[in-house]
Parts: sequence; C-alpha cells; structure tokens
Amino acid sequence: MKKQVTQLMIALMGLSVAPMVFAQTAPGTGQVTFNGELTDDTCVINAGDEDQTVTLDTLSTQSLAAAGQTAGSRMFNISVSKCPATLSNVAAHFETTNMNPDTRNAINQAATSPAGNVEVQLLDRDGMTPILLGSTGTFVPVASDGTATMSYGGQYYATNRTTAGKVMAVVRYTLAYQ
Repeated sequence: MKKQVTQLMIALMGLSVAPMVFAQTAPGTGQVTFNGELTDDTCVINAGDEDQTVTLDTLSTQSLAAAGQTAGSRMFNISVSKCPATLSNVAAHFETTNMNPDTRNAINQAATSPAGNVEVQLLDRDGMTPILLGSTGTFVPVASDGTATMSYGGQYYATNRTTAGKVMAVVRYTLAYQ
C-alpha cells in the first residue's frame, strides 16, 4: 500500500510539473504575476488638495513645434495629515484613466476648441523627471506628527506640431504607502 501511494504521488507530481515546464519553455508564451498588499491604515488628504485645478501658462504653439517637446511646467502639492505611525512614507500613484497608451500622458479633453497634438505630462518632485500614468511618484517621509507634503508638476507635451486651442486634462491619483 505504501508503495502504491508513493507511486501515485510521483505520478501526480509528474502531471502537475509537466504543464508548468511547458508553459515556461514554449515559444510565444509568458506569464504575468501580480503581487500587492492592502492596508487598513491611511492618511487623510488635506482639504483643498483632494481635487485641484492647476493652470498652466498660456504659451505659443511655437514652443511646442515638434513631437516630444515640452513647455510650461507648473508645480502643485498634495498634503496629507493624520497618517498613522505604521506608515513611514507616502506618495501619489497616478491612475491610467484618460491616458494615451503610447506616451502614458494625460490626453487633452477640452470640449470646445481643443488644441491639437498636445497632452499633459506629469512631473516628479524635481520638476524634471516625467511620471508615466500608472506609476507612483517619489515617496516622501511621513513626519512624526503624521503629516507629509508631496510635490508634483504638470507640463504641456507635444505629440506632433501643436495647433492653437484649449487644453484640459484630468489625472486621478490614490495614495500609496511604504
């Protein structure tokens, strides 16, 4: 009986290993594994910082005459408070809604007289490093009083020679923790 159980276990192990080996070695196949963690702890976004409007300067289309050119950056802050002592660092994770999948910038959603070939690109706290939508900005430490201020920016980004008009882009974010 013991020999039969051992043989059965070996046979079952052989069946379960074979598909895994095939999936890892077969050409044209792959795998994505997602890992994460949820926490009950959170900081409170300070009043006035949850929903903000950042007004970029009015610029000439000559500033954005070719694909990949940027101009008109403007910084903004997101302040939080009441962070529990269990949280050491906080950052904004910018969601992928209203995104150009090629550039991962926010698309222009102006309803009337929209400017052409322009998007809004997010910037990290240094005001120079782009943050792609679907990514998290630089984490900042939570102070001993449970507060933190994150700085980010936005700027115009040309996808081609721009044309005159209005620019309006919306970027959503959630708080991420370490």
